[in-house]
Amino acid sequence: MAALISAIRAAGGDAGVSFGGYNGTELGQDCTSASALASAYQSVITRYQLTHVDFDIENTALGDTGNELKRFQAIAILEREDPTLTVSLTIPMTSVGLPGTGTSEIQQAIAAGARIDVFGIMDFDYGLTSGTQVSSDEAVASDVASQLESLYRWPAATAWSHIGITVMNGHTDQPSELFTQVTFTSLLSFAQASHTAWFTFWSLNRDQPCPAGAQEPWAPGTCSNISQSPYDFTKIVAQYAG
Repeated sequence: MAALISAIRAAGGDAGVSFGGYNGTELGQDCTSASALASAYQSVITRYQLTHVDFDIENTALGDTGNELKRFQAIAILEREDPTLTVSLTIPMTSVGLPGTGTSEIQQAIAAGARIDVFGIMDFDYGLTSGTQVSSDEAVASDVASQLESLYRWPAATAWSHIGITVMNGHTDQPSELFTQVTFTSLLSFAQASHTAWFTFWSLNRDQPCPAGAQEPWAPGTCSNISQSPYDFTKIVAQYAG
């Protein structure tokens, strides 16, 4: 990992690390105190000289009320140690924006005094029920903007500037959802017009066609399961300028 991050930086880019995710045990559920949790996070930050960390709260960690406050108390400790650290919070979506468990996470962040620079919304896997993929994703993002306005008493422009839209290329885990190159291009325009914090996708390793004739699961981790050239989706999101 260190060699990969060094190569990215040598090429003029940078890398952040995301804690959490759908699988495994989230650190906030394993560390017994905010100080121990902050120390665990800090060890990774120090090891890779990070300026951006993400906290991806999913599965059993989302809605785990016994550990929510501790997680954000730890994040507040990190921010006191390094006020320049960029912090993002990634939360799965519903068809109407943040789930109740998501707003609860944010309320605990506010209570702990933890600054969240970007709310990364997973604008996929919520199950498309009507309309097009584009209009549905736009509606979900708009719902989140309204929720952030209410939670933080922000004006609309401020709320949008704290939203990071993350979509998924090709087939998602939901059979009703499909993101094509045309979908990405349309959502790119929407993100640019809304001045969101970022527009990105999950994931680079899927940004290629599946091997010809291979039987793939519905949403494989190694390819998009649609017709494409390698890095079609990367080339679209690389155009983003908020």
